[in-house]
Amino acid sequence: MSQDFRKDSLEITQLLDICVLKNDDKAQLLLGKFYTNLGDSKSFEKAFELLNKSAKNGNSMAMAELGSLYKYGKGCDLNFNKARNWFKKGAELNDDKSSYSLGYLYLKGFGNISQNYTKAIKWLEKSQHPMAKYWLGVCYYYGYGVEKNVLKANELLGTNFEEIHQNSNTPNESVDSNTNDITNLIDDSENQNTSLDVSESNLLGKWKGNILKYDWSGKHVEQKHAVIVEFKNDSITQLPMYSLKILDQVITGNINLYNNVIFFDDNKLKLPHNSFNEKIPSELNYDFLSGDLSLKFLNETTFLIGNIDSYIPEFNEPGAPMKFVLSKVETFSNSNEEISDEILEAIAKQEESFIKLYPNPFQDDLIISYTLEKPSFVEVKITNVNGTENTIVRKGENQKKGKHSYFFDGSNLNKGAYIVSVFVDNSRKTRIIIKK
Repeated sequence: MSQDFRKDSLEITQLLDICVLKNDDKAQLLLGKFYTNLGDSKSFEKAFELLNKSAKNGNSMAMAELGSLYKYGKGCDLNFNKARNWFKKGAELNDDKSSYSLGYLYLKGFGNISQNYTKAIKWLEKSQHPMAKYWLGVCYYYGYGVEKNVLKANELLGTNFEEIHQNSNTPNESVDSNTNDITNLIDDSENQNTSLDVSESNLLGKWKGNILKYDWSGKHVEQKHAVIVEFKNDSITQLPMYSLKILDQVITGNINLYNNVIFFDDNKLKLPHNSFNEKIPSELNYDFLSGDLSLKFLNETTFLIGNIDSYIPEFNEPGAPMKFVLSKVETFSNSNEEISDEILEAIAKQEESFIKLYPNPFQDDLIISYTLEKPSFVEVKITNVNGTENTIVRKGENQKKGKHSYFFDGSNLNKGAYIVSVFVDNSRKTRIIIKK
């Protein structure tokens, strides 16, 4: 800080202090903004005290500034509700920054209000603040709370969307029909008995799918990114661990699971951000905080769904709604080898058979698969038709509900017909297989 600046600052504060002592709301506002611009914690505390007095004296600009301090927790505790109250008072006095800030809170649903595009647009349209025009343009571009109008959005933002976003993800372009089918299937299953316990044992394994980043209403997917999540026990400590791979980034940590919520270990990720202004970054750093997990077993596939709570340090606010929708990578129950899509497709076509085999006839390698509707005691055997050759594929054990697949090396078997038997509790399921 230069000597000239210190001298000027001292003169400014001395002059304004005289008026502040007279309870002048404009002097309180000006001195409050002066301390805000200094940016250190002590100055923010002084700014809060002065702006609070000015706002209570009816200064609409001070109401906007005071609301901003509450919104970001500067010089006071972060409190979206108190911020909204002061923004509303300022907006009712036609203060542009107050109207914009109130619209912003409704846009994102911060505080104890419901997210509401209609109310957001109402207040944004009352404001001439540059960021009010920006967010109105975003709403017109996506059709959030208004009819989609690219020309109107272009006018408000002063940009050419087709030129800037020809390669970007938009709500209608970023999600393929397969992802929509899966999310709709999961949503439709809420009233069905398809849920599995969210336990460390059920999470273990590799999962593939997508992280979906929604708009602030949580209804429209703006981005979709492929993700691989793996849960396994650490080879040294044997503690359960997770790893998450997305966009060439990997985050890892211990599995901290409580009441179906996983808590992430100080994990940070950089994700694309749909920006319509060169001053607003096209990538943002996210802190992944926690994920509310659920497990579903649908159409012989296990799905892991997680609603992610995140935080954006640069904005000092929560991130938009995010969800991961993952399916478990099928592996053999007696091997960590991943089952190929070709095998899975062939097995899926054998819908009416409890025991599914691939290939049939087989030469050396055989895949045996079945699905349990409930936890059961199971044993798997292969016997020749004469009963003289008997091979145990899986010794009797308690198995959980869901799909089970085994790799069997039949190279030592003689050519001929064999019976594959799966004993489930007190019943026996059988299927004929031919060894070439």
